[in-house]
Amino acid sequence: MSSQAAAALSTTNAASLFKVKNSININFASVKLNYGDYVAMFLTPPVYDLQATVMPYNLSETYDLHLISNYTQLNSAGSSLVVMIPSGPGTYNLSVTFISKAPFVLQYGIVTQNYTAYPHLAGKPVVLATGVWFLPIVTESYQSNYTAYTFTSSVTELSDAKPVPSAFSFKFPSVVSLTIFLVISALLIYVDAFVVSDTYWKEKSQEASRKRWIGVILLVAFTLLIIYWSMGLLGVKFT
Repeated sequence: MSSQAAAALSTTNAASLFKVKNSININFASVKLNYGDYVAMFLTPPVYDLQATVMPYNLSETYDLHLISNYTQLNSAGSSLVVMIPSGPGTYNLSVTFISKAPFVLQYGIVTQNYTAYPHLAGKPVVLATGVWFLPIVTESYQSNYTAYTFTSSVTELSDAKPVPSAFSFKFPSVVSLTIFLVISALLIYVDAFVVSDTYWKEKSQEASRKRWIGVILLVAFTLLIIYWSMGLLGVKFT
């Protein structure tokens, strides 16, 4: 469900079933996501009157928002789950409200396929599915007595494009790369020098045509292009 379809969702309408005695607002620190990751909040055991609202910094920023009343993948006791998936780069203010009639544990963090991309987070990754982990940022216990809670956090996605893996992913040591580059360059320059020299002497004997010289120029240009491409491919830098 997209942000344009609904600004708030509710799994139950338990507000009329319980007399709320307290109201607590808690602000979380901002969360920075890598492309393709998203934030999730687990509330264990399940809570009541679960609602969530997302306010993007720019109206053009879109997202998907999902609420699940009883998610059992994380633990056998079941959890209420809120998931917010940014559709692109930007900043999104997430607000989650609910009512709890019993003590509960809140886990707020990142769902990712590469938890090593967040070395600054100390939470232990939890497997949700094959190749998918939940990386907790906050894990806290709350003693509830028919209390209404509101949690807010700012979520920022860092990039607008998935990194494209290099076709040449293996990297040689710098000395090896330089050696390979010099060998390739020397062979290409040798061939060019031979062709230029041969064309020059044939011109002296009036055997070289204008078309041959055009071909020589194109060959030299192609050689320079290959040398430049080899520098990037092998990671050779002259600095």
